[in-house]
Amino acid sequence: MCGIAGIVNYYQKRDVSKRLLQNMVSALEHRGPDDVGIYAKANVGLGVRRLSIIDLEKGHQPLTNEDSTIWIAYNGEIYNYKELRQELEKKNHQFRTDSDTEVLVHLYEELGRDLVTRLNGMFAFAIWDTKRQTLLLARDRIGIKPLFYHIGRDKLTFASEMKSLLYDPMVSRELNLQALSDYFSFLYVPDPSSIFKNIKKLPPAHTLEYVDGEVSIQRYWTIPYQKPEPEEDGLHRPALDSNQIKHYASEVRERLQEAVRRRMISDVPLGAFLSGGIDSSAITALMTQAANAPVKTFSIGFPNAGYYDERKYARKVATLFNTEHHEFEVEPNALEILPLLIKYFDEPFADSSAIPTYYLSKLARQHVTVCLSGTGGDEIFAGYRRYLIENLFEHYHKYPKFLQSLAMTLSKVLPVSRTSAVKEYFLLLKRFLDCPETSPMLRHINMMTCFQDEAKEALFAEGFGQNLAPSEYVISQYYKKSEELDDLTRTLHADFHTYLPGDLLVKEDRMTMAASLEGRVPFLDYEFVEYIASIPAELKIRKLTTKYILKEALRSLLPSGIIDRRKHGFAVPIGEWFKKDLKTYTTDVFQDQTTMQRGYIKSEYVLSLLNEHQKGIQDYSSQLWAVLVFELWCREYLDKPQEKDA
Repeated sequence: MCGIAGIVNYYQKRDVSKRLLQNMVSALEHRGPDDVGIYAKANVGLGVRRLSIIDLEKGHQPLTNEDSTIWIAYNGEIYNYKELRQELEKKNHQFRTDSDTEVLVHLYEELGRDLVTRLNGMFAFAIWDTKRQTLLLARDRIGIKPLFYHIGRDKLTFASEMKSLLYDPMVSRELNLQALSDYFSFLYVPDPSSIFKNIKKLPPAHTLEYVDGEVSIQRYWTIPYQKPEPEEDGLHRPALDSNQIKHYASEVRERLQEAVRRRMISDVPLGAFLSGGIDSSAITALMTQAANAPVKTFSIGFPNAGYYDERKYARKVATLFNTEHHEFEVEPNALEILPLLIKYFDEPFADSSAIPTYYLSKLARQHVTVCLSGTGGDEIFAGYRRYLIENLFEHYHKYPKFLQSLAMTLSKVLPVSRTSAVKEYFLLLKRFLDCPETSPMLRHINMMTCFQDEAKEALFAEGFGQNLAPSEYVISQYYKKSEELDDLTRTLHADFHTYLPGDLLVKEDRMTMAASLEGRVPFLDYEFVEYIASIPAELKIRKLTTKYILKEALRSLLPSGIIDRRKHGFAVPIGEWFKKDLKTYTTDVFQDQTTMQRGYIKSEYVLSLLNEHQKGIQDYSSQLWAVLVFELWCREYLDKPQEKDA
C-alpha cells in the first residue's frame, strides 16, 4: 500500500518543480513509511511513499519497463497479478521484480488504458507514457483506494490525499458550496466533488487520460444487477425451492472463500478485524481454513460502553477458531481525537465510527501490517435494518387509519437514546413514522439524510445556498439509472455508489493508512460482487431477515448465536459526549467570534440543537458532530496560513 502524487506541466519545455513534488510526496508519509521514490524528468514528475507488502526488496517505485518509456506510481494490491504475469511472460515480457506493480507496466504495454478491465484488486495508479506523452490515472471498480486531481491553468496534479495537492500555490481553497450542502445532508462529500471547488475525486471504476492538453474521463465497469424476471399471466413468480436456496448458499460460501484466499497473499504479517458480527466472523472463519498458522485477530472496546461493547462475541469466535486474539480497551478522548480526524480526512467527514476504526488500526499495527475486514457485506447482502423499511410499509398501510395515527402520536414520545438495541429500534421506527414520502427512493433519501431541507434552511446563514441543487440528486440519480430493477436492488444500487465509496471506504482507507496499516475487504472482490448482484433480491431479505442467503451460507461455519444475533453499529456514544465532555467545548466554539462571523452557518441554531439534545428532547448527536467537525475543519484549512511551494 502506498501514497502517490504527481505533476504534469502542460508545456513540455517547462521542467517540473522537484521541490513541490517532494513536498507533495512527504505529505503522504503515513501511507508509506518504508520507502520513498521520485521520478522527475522534463515536464513530468511522479512520486511514491511505499508501505512494503509484496517483494520487499525489489518493489521500489516509481517503476519502469525495460526501455524506461513507461513509468508507474501505484497504490494498491492486484490479487490476480501472478496469473497475469504468466500470460505476459508467454508474450516475452521480461520481469525484474516479483511485485504486482511491474505487472501493470507490462499489461499497459499490451492493452493501454484497457488494462484496468483485467485487474482484480484495489488500486489507484498513474502511468506516464513517454512515447505518447500521455498520463493515465485509474481507480479500482469499487472505490477502495482514493485518487484526487486538480486541473490548473498550467499543469495537472494528482495525489492519494488532498493535503498533498494543497502544497501547489495554484490550487485555490475556495469552497465548493454544493459539496458543503451535500456534506450536511450525508456527513461526507460525494464524488466526483471535493470540499474545494477546483479539486475533484476520480470516481470508482473510472480512468482519466491526459494527452496533448486534453483530459478525457471514462467509466470502465458497472455492477451487473440481475433484472427480475417478468411475471407470467399476472401471477407471482414461483418461490425458490430449498434446492435452489442450497445451491446459492453453497456458491456464496465458495466464492467468498476464494475472495478471502486471494487477500491472504502477503510477504508481511496479516490479521483480521474481529467485531463478533457475522461479516468479520465469516472472514475470520475462512482465513482460518486457508491459513497454516493461527490467524491474528483484533477487537476493541471502551470502558463502560455497555451496548456498544461487542468484545464478548469476538471472544467466542476467537476461541472457536483458535485465533491469536488481541483485545484492546481504550478510553477515547474527544478533544484529542478531533484534530487527528481533521488531519487525516482533509475534508469534512462526520461518520463518528471513524474513531474506533482509528484506535483499532493503531493497535493492530503493533502486530501486523495487513488486516482483512468485513466492510461491504451490508451493502451487497442488504444487512442494515433500514432495508426492511419497504417490508414495514407494506404491512403498515394494511392497518386502519386510526391505528396509523396512533402510531404516529406514540412515535413522538419514543426514547431517543442509542444506548440499547431496543432504543435503536425505536429510533429506526421513529424515522420510519416521521417519513411522509410515498416512494422507495424518497424514503431511502429521508433515511440517509442528516440535515433535512428545512433544517438546512435554519442552519445556513442568510444568502448561503442560493441556486444550489437539492442534495437528493446524489442518491436519486442512481434510482433513475436502475428503474428496471426491484425496489430493494435499486436501494442497494444507490448505496453501492454513494454511501459505500463516499463514507465507509473513505473511513477505512484514511484510518488504516493513518496507522500505516493496509486494509483489505474480501466482500468487495469485484467478481464476488458481480455474483451477489445476480442473486434474486428475495434471498437478501426474506420476510424480516436481513442477509438471508449469507446467513444460510455460513451455517456450517459459524454458531447460530453469531449468525442470528442483532446487528450492532461500530460506534462511540457521541450522544452522551454532547451531554458531558463536549457540552462546554461545543458551546465555546459556537460562541466564538470567529465562528459567528464565518458566514456559513448560524451559531444560534447550533446552540439551540445542543440545548434540546442535552434536555433529551431529541437526539441531535449526528447533527452536532457534523457542525463541530466542519467548524474545526475551517480553522485548520481556511484560517491557518497555507503551506505553499513554488
